[in-house]
Amino acid sequence: MIRSLLLGSADAISGETPMVHLVGARVSGKLRLLFAEVGCVLWLEECWFEEAPQLYGAKLRVTSFGGSRLPGLGMGATTVDGNLDLMNCRVQGRVSVPDARIGGSLLLQSAHLSNAGGLALDGTRLEAKGVVATDGFRADGELRLLQARLSEGLHLRGAALHRPGGEALSAPGIQVSTNIDCSEGFHADGAVTLSSATVGGSVSFDTASLIRTQGNALSCHHLQAEELLLRPARTAGGMDLRHAAIGVLRLHDDRHEQPRLQLDGLVYRSLEPHLPVNHRLELLSRDPDGYRPQPYQQLATVYQSIGQDRDARTVLLTRQRHRRTTLPWYARAWGHVQDATVGYGYLPERAAVWLLALLATGATVFALHRPLPLSGTRHPVFSPVIYSLDLLLPVIDFGQQRAFQPTGPTQWFAWLLIGAGWLLATALATGITRVLSRE
Repeated sequence: MIRSLLLGSADAISGETPMVHLVGARVSGKLRLLFAEVGCVLWLEECWFEEAPQLYGAKLRVTSFGGSRLPGLGMGATTVDGNLDLMNCRVQGRVSVPDARIGGSLLLQSAHLSNAGGLALDGTRLEAKGVVATDGFRADGELRLLQARLSEGLHLRGAALHRPGGEALSAPGIQVSTNIDCSEGFHADGAVTLSSATVGGSVSFDTASLIRTQGNALSCHHLQAEELLLRPARTAGGMDLRHAAIGVLRLHDDRHEQPRLQLDGLVYRSLEPHLPVNHRLELLSRDPDGYRPQPYQQLATVYQSIGQDRDARTVLLTRQRHRRTTLPWYARAWGHVQDATVGYGYLPERAAVWLLALLATGATVFALHRPLPLSGTRHPVFSPVIYSLDLLLPVIDFGQQRAFQPTGPTQWFAWLLIGAGWLLATALATGITRVLSRE
């Protein structure tokens, strides 16, 4: 009957679109409109379907199943000239809209989709203005939006998705011109996947709950977005941000609330809120992938861009110390020397402190135990300070070392100053080379 009403001829007043509007009907049999062209608005409100409607490949006007109960819905490759309204629906089965073209939005406010262990919604390659699943929307099963294209956003604020052990929201490759909103009570018991997604605005998980007992609760690797808000109220599981490109990255201002983040390859222009550098370094140290140089370099670049060079040097120094733990013992030993002397080149003032300390010690020792002048040679007036400096500086020659020879224990001390001078010079040169090559 519904089919004949939709496909039969209808006398419409000029300029108006006819409508088939049923309220509270119980529909037996299967509503099949395969590749049909329907000129009427289809409005089936609070109806009860015994079999899943099959509208594959159909061309429809505005279509609504608002408040209805269905055992499923098949609308693959369907074209809807307007909104597809599933608000307040109860669906015990799969809602299939793969390759569908919706001129308006897919409306799912307050709907309940249930297909436990399987697909609750298959929106693979769906094209629509938006997907609106707010106001108590619930899905028991996977929401799949693989490579979907949405011009006005994906809205899941306050939605509850349940697929324990699997993917609650699977949207790799999704393209959204505006925002993805999973905030204000959004709950996902299962993984949320936005890998390789492209978002023109923000992706928000503000005050959301992301729960997955094994693996990552959120996967955003290769995500491109202008803003990413990662301030969930509750998190169980890691977050994968590898090789994502973010404009503004907003994290918790409480370091104890931060989940484990995989950060290798992540690029961002700004990091908010502004916290002490040690808090951010602690976040990098918890990366489950272990030491990766790029996250440290990226954080240092952000600090340099806002004029905080001291914090940037702290980040780069910490990077070298973390890297040292991955090296063999002899490289670690040399690393400790560079760290203690010049801070890997990021604390060159340490070399000056060491030099002044050794110079003061040398001047005191040689003032108390003057070296003997070499016989048969002309020699300048002995100066313990200049003599100690001549021993410490491996390149500059003040003429004192060639003219005087220490004896006894002072000879060993002189050799110690020579070795320390070469060590300081080498460490300083290595550090300066590293800094210059970075610039």
